[in-house]
Amino acid sequence: MQRAVVFILIPIILIVAALWVILFTPFGSNAVIKPVANSYLSSKIKEPKIKITKLDSKYKYIDVSAVADNGVKIDAKGEIDYFKKDFNLNYALKADSLKIKDKELQAKVDVNGQAVGTIENVGVNGKGKAFDSEINYNFIVKDNNPQKIEAKIDSANIEQILALAGIEPYIGGYADVDINMPDLNIKNPRGSGVVTVRNGRYNRNLLAKKFKIVLPRDETFKAKIVSKIAKNRIFAKGKVVSTTAVLNLSKVVALPDFSVAKGYFDLKISNLSRLNRVAKMKLRGKFSSNGVFYINRKKNIILTKIETKSFGGKAAVNYKNKRVKAVLDSVYIPKIFYMLSLPSYISKGLLSGTVYIKNIDKLNGQFNISSSGVLNRKLLKVKLPSYSYKIKTKGSITNGTVKANKSSLYTNFANIYLSNTVYSIPSGSFKTAFTADIKNLAALKVITKQNLRGPLKFGGKVSKLKSLINLSGSTRSLGGEVKINLSGSNLNVLFNTVSIPRVLYMISQPKIVKKGAASGNLKLNSLQPPSGTFDIISKGVIDNRVLQKVYNINLGRDAAYVLNAKNGTIKRGVIRVSPILKTSLGVINLKNLVYNSLNGNLHAFYTLSIDNLEKLYPLTKQKLKGDFLAGGEIKYKNGSLYLDGDSKKFGGTLHFILNDSVATVDIAGASVIQITRMLDLQEFLDATAKAHLIYNTKTKQGKFNIDLNDARFLNSRLVAALKQFARFDLSKELFSAAKIYGTINSGIITFNLNTDSQRTKITIRNGKIDTNSQQINAKVHFVYNNNDYQVRVLGDLKNPHIKPVFGGYIKEKVKEKVLEKLFGKKLKNRGKDKNGTDTNATTVKPQEQLKQKLQEKTKKEINKIVPKEIKGILKNLPF
Repeated sequence: MQRAVVFILIPIILIVAALWVILFTPFGSNAVIKPVANSYLSSKIKEPKIKITKLDSKYKYIDVSAVADNGVKIDAKGEIDYFKKDFNLNYALKADSLKIKDKELQAKVDVNGQAVGTIENVGVNGKGKAFDSEINYNFIVKDNNPQKIEAKIDSANIEQILALAGIEPYIGGYADVDINMPDLNIKNPRGSGVVTVRNGRYNRNLLAKKFKIVLPRDETFKAKIVSKIAKNRIFAKGKVVSTTAVLNLSKVVALPDFSVAKGYFDLKISNLSRLNRVAKMKLRGKFSSNGVFYINRKKNIILTKIETKSFGGKAAVNYKNKRVKAVLDSVYIPKIFYMLSLPSYISKGLLSGTVYIKNIDKLNGQFNISSSGVLNRKLLKVKLPSYSYKIKTKGSITNGTVKANKSSLYTNFANIYLSNTVYSIPSGSFKTAFTADIKNLAALKVITKQNLRGPLKFGGKVSKLKSLINLSGSTRSLGGEVKINLSGSNLNVLFNTVSIPRVLYMISQPKIVKKGAASGNLKLNSLQPPSGTFDIISKGVIDNRVLQKVYNINLGRDAAYVLNAKNGTIKRGVIRVSPILKTSLGVINLKNLVYNSLNGNLHAFYTLSIDNLEKLYPLTKQKLKGDFLAGGEIKYKNGSLYLDGDSKKFGGTLHFILNDSVATVDIAGASVIQITRMLDLQEFLDATAKAHLIYNTKTKQGKFNIDLNDARFLNSRLVAALKQFARFDLSKELFSAAKIYGTINSGIITFNLNTDSQRTKITIRNGKIDTNSQQINAKVHFVYNNNDYQVRVLGDLKNPHIKPVFGGYIKEKVKEKVLEKLFGKKLKNRGKDKNGTDTNATTVKPQEQLKQKLQEKTKKEINKIVPKEIKGILKNLPF
């Protein structure tokens, strides 16, 4: 019996001994238990992976070391009772750096603590450093369920915490965490927590790279979230204050697992300009909004309601499970313009309507929007009959494509109607048919920067695909038809019989064309700067009445014209063409005309041909004969005009220059007879002339010099009068040189003349010609064989009166004629006797005595008689 018992106990003793070796000796625990434990940990804990490196087990004592693949080393040792399953261990967590997803994080960990209890019921505390902060925690687990936790973290590095959680560090700074949960009962937890963020900052580079958000460089924030848990609910409130905005959270309520949460928020932005780079537009002013949010992950519900009064009126946006509804009620448009830093072209205006999106991902929904208000008169700087307007649009949204069958803009000066409008929100492309009915183009001055006026109705289609804009349209508002086709930077304009008077009226220019039309085309392959080709043909009649009223140019009658400008080119804003302008007055041919539309400079060579100068009489106030042909150069640069020309005229050469308002004319080798014929004056002089004239067209003042060579007077009334009265023939005198000089002042020519021959000298001092009335008044002084003769040329320039001046030689001759007439008979009888016999000795002396006596005593009587006798004596002379 004893022997049987011994055989039974021996195996039991061996098993106990083996278990003792395995459990309570370093050899057994490392050889057997450690592999089993590592296998268990590997299957239960996937991240981070933990591997036991040391396991020393003794009776009621254990010393274990482990390493996590994230770089944390774990040491624990102390009392353990395998049979009672309780323990009292001291542990240490240490790491010089942490590895997170193959990236090494410079974050030191040095925490020491104690764990006491059993596997089901354990209390753990710890204290040390982690995340660059001091940490202190204490928690209790009962029946494998957390019962209580207290934790405090001071100035934890937020970037390290996010990295440890596998979240990219969009923000940085330091956080204080204070958690006190005295009851973690899963059915009714109780406790509170406070999270405070100090010196918060944003990772600008990461935000810009990931979300294309560019925040201000100095943007910082701070935050504080206070929460408590009771009755199986988490109640929280908080505040986030950044450099740009303030966000308040209130009445936040959530389930402990945050599967359901709701709360209120209030957002205030004091300076929107700080968000310019975020919004990619220029903003300004303040903005505030408030609302409520609701999240229910169990039912997949996300709901947000936002309201703002920052635009005046009320704007509300409701979001629920990808459904969005925006309601605008009397939103004040000037505030929107101000906030967007746009000129407030609307001084008073309200915007109302709804936008409903059924699915924000697919962008399906409807919209109905209207607006009315008053345009800003001061900003537009255009006088309009009225500044009020109305806008209405209604349509649908399908897969991000907006469709509106009809949209209308109403004003008192223009109405714009859109039909079949399609706009794709994802691509930004659109197409629409349109009709623009503009009652007064003056309203578009803000856009065109031009003084336009009158009505214009234009219709067509316009579309945009990516950056390519296509427009096709036409109008008959200009009389004929104008067709426009724009495709990107290519523009084709075709116009047929467009009314020139309507165009002149539209561009606020005087209607110098009474009737006329233009046809042609314009083809541009670049708009900025413009480049292409064009052709223009125009026929019409110039209105002389308007031309005279506006430009003080009198053609005498309306003038027909034909303008032909073909094969014109435009390159980088420079226009090149050789137009020909034919009028009933003459023909102007401009060769190689170059006009720079960017700076307004012009250059061309020209020829001017006039077949009949008589047509210019209303313009020149001088009857002219013959034809005229000249050519030269014309320039207009920086507001300065230059014109020159040359002509072979009058048997010589004519050269003229107009430099702004100063005209210079030079004539060389010209025949005076030919000039006289052109001026339609009586031919009175034959000579070769050289002349120089300077005249200011603004001041109407100038001066001139004329040199005459080999001058000879032709038979005229003046020559005949001198021949009969003075007994000399002026036409037989040859004047080798003559000088004429003078000034011009407002159409009055004051001139002087000096010339002489072998026997004759002629002088004129301060003679005057009124070109306005075509009158002359000049006193001509002749000296012939030392005898003085004076004549006054007076009256019509073409056929003046010639009157002798009573004085000098003429006066003495007249006196002799008077004496002879008065006393000749009496003196003759005193030289004879009663029988009529001549008595010379007795008559000579009495005649001389009588003449002397008359000259001395009756001078006054003679002076009274002489003027009366002049008419009789000179009545047969050709004056």
